Amino acid sequence: MNTSRLIEFSEEDLAELDEVAQYAETMTPALGAMEVGNVRNQARAGAIAERVSRRQAASVRSQEMVYRSVAAELAGVTFTTDRSMQAQITQAVEWVECYPATLAAWEAGRITRGHATAVLLCGTVLPRDARAEFDAQAAEMCVGQSVGRVKDRLDHLAQELHPRTLAERHAKAREERRVSVTPLRDGMSELVATLPTLLAEGISDRLNEQAASIIDARNAPGDDATDADADAEPDCRTRDQVRADVFCDMLLTASPLADPTIDGDGNGTLGMIRAKVQVVVPAMTLLGRDDDPANDTTTADLVGSAPIDPTTARALAGAVATWERLVVHPVSGQVLCTDSYRRTASMARFLKARDRHCRFPGCRRPAIRCELDHTFDYALGGPTDIRNLCHLCQRHHSMKQFTSWGVRQLGDGVLEWTSPTGRIYIDHPPAPLVRFMPSGGGAPPPDEGGGAPPPDPAPF
Repeated sequence: MNTSRLIEFSEEDLAELDEVAQYAETMTPALGAMEVGNVRNQARAGAIAERVSRRQAASVRSQEMVYRSVAAELAGVTFTTDRSMQAQITQAVEWVECYPATLAAWEAGRITRGHATAVLLCGTVLPRDARAEFDAQAAEMCVGQSVGRVKDRLDHLAQELHPRTLAERHAKAREERRVSVTPLRDGMSELVATLPTLLAEGISDRLNEQAASIIDARNAPGDDATDADADAEPDCRTRDQVRADVFCDMLLTASPLADPTIDGDGNGTLGMIRAKVQVVVPAMTLLGRDDDPANDTTTADLVGSAPIDPTTARALAGAVATWERLVVHPVSGQVLCTDSYRRTASMARFLKARDRHCRFPGCRRPAIRCELDHTFDYALGGPTDIRNLCHLCQRHHSMKQFTSWGVRQLGDGVLEWTSPTGRIYIDHPPAPLVRFMPSGGGAPPPDEGGGAPPPDPAPF
């Protein structure tokens, strides 16, 4: 790496930054204790409202008035609205009654409000009698992880603990797919489509890629610009505006008319862009042996988003031209190797399967939208080897290149990041959310650290 390109911090800057980080580190437990204290107090208000409402006439309206009155009392002393306070009280009651382990971890500063909110939202799919087990596992799952990184794991945990399989629930939920229009002000409306997650993610991905193509084209004018091009209004649309315009073009004309490469003989480059999603499907799901609720752990995973039902996963596997096999360690779930029926870039496939997302601590941008980076610079002799490669998004690739954040590989895909102030952050490759259970049933045995870790596979 050319150190002359690094952004330099003076010793005074680093000392002050270290003080700021220490303060944030110290305040996290204190803030957690204060926030949970407030949550418990709001839950007490909810208990009062419940107790008083039981003594009222048996009508929904009279009970609602009790909750409104209690919420207004707290709203008055906290300078907020009674509607907002009523929603906070309802959430606080849910936390206290259903998620005590999460609250305890939050109170101790081991997790944050964001983690606790994610646990509550992911747990809503479970019946109340199944939330205790979810709470205990989810609280520990959040420790040491960013909210974005742990969200998909919480989703999968909730799916595993649900008494009904995802396939059953998806079949029912899919009946609710619809498109609705909500009028807004100033001649605008909001178009909302409720779709299966796989389709929604694919649509969003294609819009992102088409918008990026348009923006790249306008930012890089060619040498053969015409007088008409010079007289045209400059394209100053934001990415969101471009996405909205392409969305309208595609629905109204079945073609992205904003495509700068269209020539009248058919779709241009923009029209050829197709959606890309990464799906991990266990072998048992492909074989159709997942109808038993006890085997719901074989649910497929839409990388970077959410679980998908087995039927959709099998349909995808049957429709694609190529698909790849992952071999994972039976205990740790660590990806060991991958192959394909067609010989392509095997190392890239392995790293995509191992990393799944950007490997900077806390980032979860999918690997399919990241760059493969040599941890030890290739120009300085770093080998092109799976032990020296990982996925980084453009933001964190640039930060590694131009700032004094450093990284080295510890083996088995584990990265050690060092901040400018010298703090160490360890980032482990995510274990696959799809796990292969032993034939006897039950969870895999815990890794007690007694054996050697599985070796890195040899380069393909």
